Amino acid sequence: MRQQDLERYKERFRRETQYGAELLSYLEQSNCGTWRCEQDEADPRRWWINVTLQETVADMFDAHLEIQLVYAEYQTVEPRLLELIQRRISTNARVDHGLFMIASLDPDVDRLLRRRRGEFAAIDLHLGDLGKNSPDIRQRMSTVLSSVDHYDMSTPVHNPAGFFGRIAEFEQIVSDIKRGQSIGVFGLRKTGKTSLLNFVHRSRMEARRPVALIDVSGLSNADQFRLTLLEKSWKAVKDLGVSTKDMPRLRTLSREGELKVNIELMRLQWLSDLELLSRHANGRLEIFIDEIDQLHPDRSHLGDEAHEMLVTLTQLRGLIQSPDPNVGLVLICAGVDPAIFERPLLGGGQDNLLYKLVRLLYLAPLSRDEMAEMVRDLGRRMGVRVRQHDVIDFLFEEYGGHALLTRKACSLAVKRRRGGEIPWHMSLEDVRASSLDESDGSPFRQASEILESFAEWFPGEAELLRELWSADPEDRELAASIIAENPRQLTHAEPYGLVNSGTTEPRIRAIGRAVGAGY
Repeated sequence: MRQQDLERYKERFRRETQYGAELLSYLEQSNCGTWRCEQDEADPRRWWINVTLQETVADMFDAHLEIQLVYAEYQTVEPRLLELIQRRISTNARVDHGLFMIASLDPDVDRLLRRRRGEFAAIDLHLGDLGKNSPDIRQRMSTVLSSVDHYDMSTPVHNPAGFFGRIAEFEQIVSDIKRGQSIGVFGLRKTGKTSLLNFVHRSRMEARRPVALIDVSGLSNADQFRLTLLEKSWKAVKDLGVSTKDMPRLRTLSREGELKVNIELMRLQWLSDLELLSRHANGRLEIFIDEIDQLHPDRSHLGDEAHEMLVTLTQLRGLIQSPDPNVGLVLICAGVDPAIFERPLLGGGQDNLLYKLVRLLYLAPLSRDEMAEMVRDLGRRMGVRVRQHDVIDFLFEEYGGHALLTRKACSLAVKRRRGGEIPWHMSLEDVRASSLDESDGSPFRQASEILESFAEWFPGEAELLRELWSADPEDRELAASIIAENPRQLTHAEPYGLVNSGTTEPRIRAIGRAVGAGY
């Protein structure tokens, strides 16, 4: 934007808004540069301003790009505004993708922003408090960034700004989807399966593909599974821009996508309606199912309902294997145990009709470079620098790239920061101290729980690992002899990232330490 045009827009901003003059004055007093100022086309109460920090302040926060500032005369900021900001900054190479500012009249916006920790860092400015005695940008950023722990996050990521690594896996999955190849992503708990599924789902939705996301943990029976598949598939087709009058006429759902028949009729007609929807989807429907291993009767907490839900999934096989590229569906699923697709027989000896229905992708922990990117980027959002290579080396050796364990360790390390110091440099001493913490919720204790979780699905392999890493030399010798006789005893340990490739040594050293300590 040319300087002359910028000044004209800034004058409009001062004239047409209630607090525009005060905000620009505040930025000038904070020695911030203003490089763009434009009114939102959809909402005149909203303005988009690009600012830069004074050089010494930019060095302090490692924020040298332009920062997006959103002016919004809202008494209450809704989550959808945060989504809009993220979409806007993610496609703009000029602005920082992990940091933005929001100036509003909402006194509680900081609570909303804290709930999104790990996804982005946001500096909130209250438009009614920009007087001469208010803290400048440097002070405000110091207060906000040092008070939010972006490492302390254990829920799946929905926003791309909180997603790290997995580029190869992402590209592989998208390539499979485009070829009509169904795929199952399996790995340890808390290694990012759901986050990866969410990331692919969002990408395909932005690519204007017909997508439906279903979480089995939120279902209670087979009828709910069928109806959810139908309703979300109907919505996926409708979201492609198909008008209500042009939507296919279904036997089970109304023109508004609501169930119009009783459950008995729905059970008879749901599959043919799903096929009809796929014919209007401009290609195959893309069905994402999380926690799919809960449909396996021998592995599920759903009891008798799991069998009926497995039957429902099996009924989809014809649509999944349809030879017509424009009819049917692609299944993209995730779970811990791949037995539902990996074993030819079910527990009762019956043939498993889902055997090899999908291509299996085992999700190991992050690579060293991916882990380093996560640690450094999340740290930058809270004024933490992780520049020493020995810190990264230690974290990778101790936690093997496991995202949750690494973040927990860094979260503990940051508690050693005194008085909100910014920038605070994380040292080898800090991360070593966090690794020695054996209290509940510590990365050490959570590492032991990972092996316990693995034992739920693969008890034989877990017991063998315990013997291999035991403090008792006789246990280690016995386990080594078993592996020497049959190396396939550890079928899942390596692809799941519990042992280093081609060895029986623990990839996650903290798990080996926990076993040796008797956990």
